[in-house]
Amino acid sequence: MRYLPDFGYSAQVLTTSAFGGREDEGVLRAWEPLAAYRWLFNKEVRGGRAPSTNRTRPGLLRRLGRLCLVPDLQVTWIPFAFWRALRALRRGKPDLIYSSYPPASAHLLGLLLKRQTDLPWVADFRDSWIYDPLDPELQESPYRWALETRLEEAVLRSADAIVVATEAVAEHLRLTYPEAAERIYVITNGFEPGDFPRSDPPPVGDPLRIAHTGSFSISHPQRTPQPLFLALKDMLADDPSWAQRLHFDLVGALSEEEQRAAQELVEAGLLHLEGPQARAEAIAYQQRAHVLLLVDHARPWVSSNVPGKFYEYLAAERPVLALGSEGMVQRMVRELQAGVFARIDDPVAIRKTIEELYDRFCRGELAVRRDPHFLQPYHRRELTRSLAQVFDHLVQS
Repeated sequence: MRYLPDFGYSAQVLTTSAFGGREDEGVLRAWEPLAAYRWLFNKEVRGGRAPSTNRTRPGLLRRLGRLCLVPDLQVTWIPFAFWRALRALRRGKPDLIYSSYPPASAHLLGLLLKRQTDLPWVADFRDSWIYDPLDPELQESPYRWALETRLEEAVLRSADAIVVATEAVAEHLRLTYPEAAERIYVITNGFEPGDFPRSDPPPVGDPLRIAHTGSFSISHPQRTPQPLFLALKDMLADDPSWAQRLHFDLVGALSEEEQRAAQELVEAGLLHLEGPQARAEAIAYQQRAHVLLLVDHARPWVSSNVPGKFYEYLAAERPVLALGSEGMVQRMVRELQAGVFARIDDPVAIRKTIEELYDRFCRGELAVRRDPHFLQPYHRRELTRSLAQVFDHLVQS
C-alpha cells in the first residue's frame, strides 16, 4: 500500500487488534475473540510480540479448532470486523473494497461487505486457496475441502476482480471458473529496489558460498532442508574435501529437529547456522554469497506458488539453487535463466545439481548481471501501478 497514493488512491486498512498496535486514520482494528486464546497459550503474545510459529497451541485444541473454525481460526474475527468496516464505509464512502488472502476469512468479510454495500470488490488471492493450499490439513479433510471449495466459488462469482500472484494459479482458476476468467489478473510478488544495492559477488576461489535467508518448517510445516542435508552428508562421506570446497550459510531460525539434523555438517565446517538476523544483515549475507538457496516443500501435484524470496534473490543478482516440486518455481527458474532446479524429494538429484554448480563456479561461469529493465516489472512500485490499474477499471466502469 506504500505506493498507492502515487496513483491516486489512499487506503484504510482493517486488521485485528490481537497483536497490539495503534489505531489511526489509516488503520482500523477489530477485536478478535481468539486473541484471548493466544494470550493464554502463547507467552510471546503475552510479552507483546507476534507469535513466531503457529505450533504453540495444544494439539487436541488445535485439531478441534481446525475442524470447527472454517476456513481458518480468524473466522471468529468476522462479526466484529464486519461491524467495524460498515461504520467506516458509511462514514468514508470509499470507491472500492480490497481483501487479501491469507487468511481466507478476509475474503468472506469482503463477500459480506460486497453484498451489503454493492461496492466494487477486489479479492487478492496471491496463492491458491484450494488447489495448492497453504494449509496442508485442507487436503486431508474431505469435509473442509468440500466446504471451502464452495466458499472459494462464492468469492470467485461475486468479486469484481480477482488478483493472483502466478500464471499457474490464474490458469487453474480460469479453467475451474470460466465465467470469471476475464476478471482474473496476475500481479506477481516483487521487491523493493532500494533494499538491494548492486554488488559484485565474492571472487572465484574456494569455497563456493551458498546462502539461505529465512526459515524452513517454522514458516511451513512441510518445508524441510532434510533432503539437502542428506545430499551433503553423502558428498562428505565420499569425499571429505567438500567441507573445504562448499560453505553454506543458513541465516534464520531453525527448529530443534533441523538443528539436530544439521549438526554433523556443522561439525564438518560445511554448514554454518547464523541464526535470525536483522533484514539488512540477512541481505548482506546474500551479497557475500555466490549462490542463493531456495527451498520449497514437496507436493504430490504441480506447485502453483512462487515464494516471495525468489524475487528478492533475483534482485540480489545471484544464481538461485531452487529445490522444490515441479511447477511454477521450476518454470520461472528456466524462463528467467535464474539458476538451477532440483526436486526437493530427490537427494541424488540435489547432489548432482550442487556438483554441477561447483564445476561452473570453478570455470567462472556463475556470474549474473541483469539489465535493470529486466527487473523493473518486479519493483513494488510497478506492481502497485498494476494494482491501481485494476482499481481504475472498476471505479471508471
